[in-house]
Amino acid sequence: MESDHIEITRAVEADVARITEIAASRSLNGAELSEGPRDGFLVSGYTVDTYRARLAAAEHFYVARKGGDVVGFLLAYSDERIEPDEWLNHHIKTNLGNFLVIKQVCVEREAGRLGIGSRLYHHVLEQWTTSPVIAAVVSDPPNEASTLFHRKLGFEELTHLTPPDGMRRTVWVRRKAREAMLQSQYSVAVDLYKHEDSTNWHKLNNFFYITVGLAAATAFSLGENNTDSELLSRVLAITLALIGFASSVAFSQMLRFGRRYLLARKQAIMVLEEYMVWHGGQRIVARETSVKGNEWLKSSPTGLIMMLLPILMALCWLVMLGFLIAK
Repeated sequence: MESDHIEITRAVEADVARITEIAASRSLNGAELSEGPRDGFLVSGYTVDTYRARLAAAEHFYVARKGGDVVGFLLAYSDERIEPDEWLNHHIKTNLGNFLVIKQVCVEREAGRLGIGSRLYHHVLEQWTTSPVIAAVVSDPPNEASTLFHRKLGFEELTHLTPPDGMRRTVWVRRKAREAMLQSQYSVAVDLYKHEDSTNWHKLNNFFYITVGLAAATAFSLGENNTDSELLSRVLAITLALIGFASSVAFSQMLRFGRRYLLARKQAIMVLEEYMVWHGGQRIVARETSVKGNEWLKSSPTGLIMMLLPILMALCWLVMLGFLIAK
């Protein structure tokens, strides 16, 4: 049998019985698992009625024909066509967005290793460009043939999930990178983050200038040794300490909300990054944030310190006020 003689066509009603037969021969229940399946398997085959229903519902349902015989098939559909009981596909849609799922691809054993599965895949990939394409492969027991097959076609590991059936899946994804609009949005988000960070540092610098000025004025007023002006100097020092305290509280609140804005900007960037990763990009801001012990990468420890500095200064002004009043 020569794979060059294979024709890929849309599945029709007359093909359903043969499709069901091929699926049953490659189902997990029928595979010799004790020997470790090396040539791929299906988790389970659908019934004739299910395949028949998919003829009308699925955007992509193709068969590979050798002459007049069906020797393989591929079933794929978008997230808009998934059934209510498809836990894994609903999980991916909720967390990552739109996709096309390669639900099943199967080639009869006698036609194996002739590139028919690849031709079926390419037939779909050439037509579908609107969103990422995913495929969930059972990883326990290992489906080595399917893993190698997806790697060869340019798929990457996206995540590992265990649906209610208890069989752990490796979700593979093939994505087309997004273009100018996504890049522009990411650039705007980064600029807003940088602007907010710069604004917070300007606030802190201004706080230091004001604090140093008030502290110098307070020291100067307390340095007056003239008895006639001692009361006036103390009143002035108390007034300056009150201004210093109020200034410290005000700046701590400005930096507090500035930090909140900063974290909101960072979160926006991370959300955009996840979307870009979904479409072929890389994590930068969110890199390694999921690693245990790196939770601090999601927050802003520096911003917290910036916010605490005015609070510490406010306590110093309170001590100064207590000293001046008690004197």
